[in-house]
Formats: sequence, C-alpha cells, structure tokens
Amino acid sequence: IRIIGDHDALPTPSQREAFVLTRVGTADPSIRLACQLRPTSDLSFFQLFAAHTHATDGASTSASIGQERYLVSLFVDMRGSTQLAEKRLPFDTVFIVNRFLGAVSQAVIENGGQPNQFVGDGMLALFGLAADPQTACRQAMKAAAGIAAHIDELNDLLSHDLRQPIRFGIGIHGGEVIIGDIGYRDHIVFTALGDAVNVAARLQDMTKTLACEAVVSDEVRRTADIADDALPQQEVAIRGRDQPLAVRVVANARELAALVDRSKRVAA
Repeated sequence: IRIIGDHDALPTPSQREAFVLTRVGTADPSIRLACQLRPTSDLSFFQLFAAHTHATDGASTSASIGQERYLVSLFVDMRGSTQLAEKRLPFDTVFIVNRFLGAVSQAVIENGGQPNQFVGDGMLALFGLAADPQTACRQAMKAAAGIAAHIDELNDLLSHDLRQPIRFGIGIHGGEVIIGDIGYRDHIVFTALGDAVNVAARLQDMTKTLACEAVVSDEVRRTADIADDALPQQEVAIRGRDQPLAVRVVANARELAALVDRSKRVAA
C-alpha cells in the first residue's frame, strides 16, 4: 500500500517487512506492507499490488507503481482514414485499419519495441524498457524503417481494393518519462507519461506539414550515434515549449535502417 499524507510517524519496518520491500524493489518510505504495518493512529492509503502478489513478483511488478527512466516514444498515424471510412462499409474500414496496426506492431516487435497504446488508427510504441538509451534509439529508428517496409507489403496486398496506397506519419523522441499502470479499476493499462511522449506525438503530426514520412528529434539521432550530416536538420516550434526543438526530417523512412547499420559498423 502507499500511505497518503505524513508517513514519518509510522513504525520502522521490521526486518521481515524490509526484506520484502527490498525484493519488490522500492526505497520509497510511503510504501509499506499492509500485512506487516502496525500503525498507532488512523491513516489513509491506497492499494498498489493485488493481495496475491508475492515478493518474487517484484521484478516484474515494481514498474507498475511508477518509475522514472529514459524511453524512446514512437508515434505512428495512418493518413486518410477519414476519407477511407466515407467510401467503405464499416467492416471494410475496420479490417484495413486493423491490418495497418498489425503491420506497424510487427515492425515494432521485430525491432525490440513494445506496442503500447492504440488510439483510433494510430499507435504509441515504447523502446528502452529492456535496453540502454543508445540501443533504444537505434531500435526505434529501425522500427520506423520496418514500418515503411511492412506498409509497402500491405499496399501490394490491398492494391486491388485501394484507390490510393496507405500513407503514414511517424514521430520519434526520447527522454525521461514516468512509466506505470494508469487507469481505473478494470481499465488499467501500462504506459508512459511525460514531455518526451507528448513531443513524439507532436513530431508525428508535423510530418503532414513537412511532407515527410518521419520526424526524428536530434536527441534520438545523437544518442543513436548517427552521423550529423546523415539527415537534414530543422528547428521546429513545439506547443508548450519556449525554445524550438532540433529535429531531423526523414523523407523516406526506409533509409533509417541503413543509417543505423552504418553507425554500428563505424562504432565496431
């Protein structure tokens, strides 16, 4: 449980309680074991772990209560889905959108990422949950190339049914975010919160005005150790930020895979 309010007056954790808290992976003094805590006055709290959670589950569940770490967020959005829905039966529209999200998810998973949230015809993917920042940045860039390749295959498959090929926009940015389980009762999902996630979403939207397939923050380019002259740079204004953000404009997302592979060879 997490104690709400002042926790200084609580008894010091016993040796048994301290052992379990260590296994769970927290040093937060406001987090205690309900079965071990013996308060001497009224207190308020809310439940963090289900009653059947064991100490050995700590490695997999500690992130659910909230952690701060470096992650790379990749937002991808399908272009023209509104027009697609206007000219098709609902079943056909859902079928095509699901095929699109399936192709995107496959590319993300193949490159070490995790599909996280699906919003209409768009998706947020996270990289770095089990990798260092440089690897996460490289994975996200290769995933963008994989998305482009998989959408090419999907367009070939649906060429007889589509008047125009499916297009997409991708935004990639990395930084410190908070990860944890967010929601209410049966509607709880594991996700990431923070400025880095919001920026990635803004960059995805900018692909429309910049007429490109992907916009990658220079933070990601630099952390991935991609050559400075490999992609054209531009400074863009981000809503809610005082200073402009340096980004790299990617006209053809398929080229990102070769850039990452070249960087790895140089480093080796």
